[in-house]
Amino acid sequence: MTGSVLSPRTVRTVKATAPILRERGLEISRRMYEILFQDEEIKRLFNQSHHGQSGSQPRSLAGAVHAYADNIDRLDECGPMIERIAQKHTSLNIQSEQYPYVGRALIGALKDVLGQAATDEVIAAWTQAYDFLADTLMRREREIYDRNARTPGGWVGWRDFTVDRVVPESDVIKSFYLRPCDSGPVMTFRPGQYLTVRLNVPGQESVVRNYSVSCAPGRDHYRISVKREDPPEDAPYAPPGMASSYLHEEVGPGDVIQVSAPAGDFFLDEASRRPLVLLSGGVGLTPMVSMLEHLVGRGTPPETWYVHAALGGRQHAMKQHVRDLATANGPIHPVVFYEHPAPEDVLGRDYDLPGRVTMDWLKGAVPVADAHFYFCGPRGFMRMLAIGLRALDVPDERINFEFFGPAEALYA
Repeated sequence: MTGSVLSPRTVRTVKATAPILRERGLEISRRMYEILFQDEEIKRLFNQSHHGQSGSQPRSLAGAVHAYADNIDRLDECGPMIERIAQKHTSLNIQSEQYPYVGRALIGALKDVLGQAATDEVIAAWTQAYDFLADTLMRREREIYDRNARTPGGWVGWRDFTVDRVVPESDVIKSFYLRPCDSGPVMTFRPGQYLTVRLNVPGQESVVRNYSVSCAPGRDHYRISVKREDPPEDAPYAPPGMASSYLHEEVGPGDVIQVSAPAGDFFLDEASRRPLVLLSGGVGLTPMVSMLEHLVGRGTPPETWYVHAALGGRQHAMKQHVRDLATANGPIHPVVFYEHPAPEDVLGRDYDLPGRVTMDWLKGAVPVADAHFYFCGPRGFMRMLAIGLRALDVPDERINFEFFGPAEALYA
């Protein structure tokens, strides 16, 4: 991390707050968002489906604030967290003038929740610590914005894209092919990264969502593959499923949506020649298909296992596409699990194994000791893999995963 230097007193004081932040961090993060969302312009920058009592964003923020306090005397440990936040901020086009709003909300939340424990010394230390963190983030975000502006086909801010075509991939997933309205080139990306789209959902002003790019880079279009999630009838502002339902029901060829440049800290390590294991559950296959297409298009893919888990054939997206990719390329090994195969799903034709992916199966089927693992899917699926791979002594640098939503601690 770079930026101004934190004073030793600030480091000691902030570090001393780590235990109480672990205990009361969720209260603080929820209160911070309550204060922050009093400003409607700021509120619209956030995906509101990740908020509320059951929302994942307050939990994610609580974990990040605690990690920052606990590691403030060894800030290199915070590097991956900083990069993840910076990538997310640039995907939302966050600007430097918005940082003071967040700082005031954080300090206000600390005062409200901690009460007398929020002494003048604590508040002064956290004010300096926040300013330091904000400066670090703004520096990195400027680098990303500058790179996007210089990259062929790149852009900063929102760019209009036309929906070229819509392809049903399963009963619950549709792919949307996006081409720029200005007919210009599109910026390349790293397989595994995402796009952020801004939708004008009736009655909601603008709704912002992230979707992994599901095609290989280097084309004249992007493809996102979206699972429809039905929102609850009495849902609050921008509930879960609102954007996906709108895309599935209302968006078709010729419609225009706004897109920010590709972003994300989850992507394929193209320099590695290790065996690869790409694991996905449900719609988590989208970044894996991007990786698989890229590996095949490169011409000399390493030995790769593409392992996908679906409920059944009606929910299984891109089945034939993946099969075709594997058939044309010897070192690609597709393995499909159906948890609840339907009577029409034929073992050996539509899927390879019934049930769920397990660590016992993985140990016997792939070269765990040598492979590089990438995975994405439901939280339980990912947690099983994260904990299981660590238990098999796979080093963290060979365990890579993507969350659809705010990052949460899988190892907890």
